Amino acid sequence: MLDHDQIDTFARDEILSAWSDAIAAVSPHLPGGQPMPLDRIGIARRIAQRLGCTTGRVFEVVGAEHG
Repeated sequence: MLDHDQIDTFARDEILSAWSDAIAAVSPHLPGGQPMPLDRIGIARRIAQRLGCTTGRVFEVVGAEHG
Protein backbone atom coordinates (compact mmCIF):
# COMPACT_ATOMS: atom_id res chain seq x y z
CA MET A 1 0.00 0.00 0.00
CA LEU A 2 1.30 3.45 -0.86
CA ASP A 3 1.57 6.08 1.83
CA HIS A 4 0.37 9.67 1.37
CA ASP A 5 3.80 10.97 0.28
CA GLN A 6 4.17 8.24 -2.34
CA ILE A 7 0.69 8.96 -3.70
CA ASP A 8 1.49 12.69 -3.87
CA THR A 9 4.79 12.03 -5.65
CA PHE A 10 3.06 9.75 -8.17
CA ALA A 11 0.35 12.36 -8.81
CA ARG A 12 2.96 15.10 -9.26
CA ASP A 13 4.88 12.95 -11.71
CA GLU A 14 1.70 12.21 -13.67
CA ILE A 15 0.81 15.91 -13.87
CA LEU A 16 4.34 16.92 -14.93
CA SER A 17 4.45 14.19 -17.55
CA ALA A 18 1.05 15.17 -18.95
CA TRP A 19 2.08 18.85 -18.96
CA SER A 20 5.30 18.22 -20.82
CA ASP A 21 3.56 15.98 -23.35
CA ALA A 22 0.90 18.64 -23.96
CA ILE A 23 3.45 21.45 -24.34
CA ALA A 24 5.53 19.37 -26.74
CA ALA A 25 2.43 18.62 -28.83
CA VAL A 26 1.21 22.21 -29.14
CA SER A 27 4.48 24.18 -29.21
CA PRO A 28 5.16 23.67 -32.93
CA HIS A 29 1.77 25.24 -33.67
CA LEU A 30 2.16 28.33 -31.48
CA PRO A 31 3.74 31.66 -32.41
CA GLY A 32 7.15 31.68 -30.77
CA GLY A 33 6.74 28.06 -29.75
CA GLN A 34 5.51 28.93 -26.26
CA PRO A 35 1.96 28.80 -24.88
CA MET A 36 0.32 32.07 -23.91
CA PRO A 37 -1.57 32.36 -20.60
CA LEU A 38 -4.88 31.40 -22.25
CA ASP A 39 -3.23 28.37 -23.83
CA ARG A 40 -1.85 27.34 -20.43
CA ILE A 41 -5.33 27.54 -18.88
CA GLY A 42 -6.78 25.27 -21.55
CA ILE A 43 -3.93 22.80 -21.23
CA ALA A 44 -4.28 22.73 -17.44
CA ARG A 45 -8.05 22.18 -17.69
CA ARG A 46 -7.64 19.23 -20.02
CA ILE A 47 -4.98 17.67 -17.80
CA ALA A 48 -7.07 18.21 -14.67
CA GLN A 49 -10.09 16.60 -16.28
CA ARG A 50 -8.10 13.63 -17.53
CA LEU A 51 -6.28 13.03 -14.24
CA GLY A 52 -9.18 13.81 -11.92
CA CYS A 53 -7.64 16.75 -10.10
CA THR A 54 -8.25 20.48 -10.04
CA THR A 55 -6.84 23.03 -12.44
CA GLY A 56 -5.33 24.76 -9.43
CA ARG A 57 -3.45 21.59 -8.53
CA VAL A 58 -2.04 21.38 -12.06
CA PHE A 59 -0.81 24.98 -11.87
CA GLU A 60 0.56 24.38 -8.37
CA VAL A 61 2.64 21.42 -9.55
CA VAL A 62 3.70 22.95 -12.86
CA GLY A 63 4.46 26.33 -11.32
CA ALA A 64 6.65 24.72 -8.70
CA GLU A 65 8.63 22.88 -11.37
CA HIS A 66 8.67 25.43 -14.21
CA GLY A 67 8.43 28.81 -12.52
